[in-house]
Amino acid sequence: MKVKFLKRTLAWLIISASCLVSVANAGIIYSDNFEDGTADGFANFTTVVEAPNGESFLGHLNNGNTPLLTINGLAPASLITIDFDIYGLRSLDGTNSGDNFEFFINGLSQFVDFYGHSNGFIVGPTTGQLVSHDQSGFGYGHFYGGASTYHYSISLWNTSESISFGFKANTDQGWTDEAFGLDNVVVTSVPEPTTLAIFALGIIGLVSRRLKK
Repeated sequence: MKVKFLKRTLAWLIISASCLVSVANAGIIYSDNFEDGTADGFANFTTVVEAPNGESFLGHLNNGNTPLLTINGLAPASLITIDFDIYGLRSLDGTNSGDNFEFFINGLSQFVDFYGHSNGFIVGPTTGQLVSHDQSGFGYGHFYGGASTYHYSISLWNTSESISFGFKANTDQGWTDEAFGLDNVVVTSVPEPTTLAIFALGIIGLVSRRLKK
């Protein structure tokens, strides 16, 4: 009876340890939807606007505006994931050149996505995922190109105690014609599970020794 109990315990520990290792200390380390009118943690550009429909976001971004988010106090080895929404507003016209959004990590460019319109509809970027498109989105009224929402999710291994993200809006005209917006920024961190894995294996080893006896 005791042997059966130990076997069941060992099996449960192996399954539990595997699950614990995969989600060890995962958590949100930064989140902001700018609904309070502030852009905590951001530098270079911190203007929060409220659209006629009540939606708040960081903007209007154009002519090279680059909001910079810096996060400190990170575990030295962790998986960092950043999710955010980019709004393409009004008549962006960079289907393969011109108006574009560029993303930076620690000052290094990760990608450039061109935003443009074709027959009144936004032609989206290659990296972001289309969430919605509305010719009169956000309550601004009908304007050529309208408003589009694209979601981004980027993951990377971070080896330092801090990390910075840059969101650059490249346009050649002002808000009266075109702009970008940034919203719903969420950063999560999963520390490297080495320590927990060793601990879990130690427990499994003790149970195995007891089982042999």
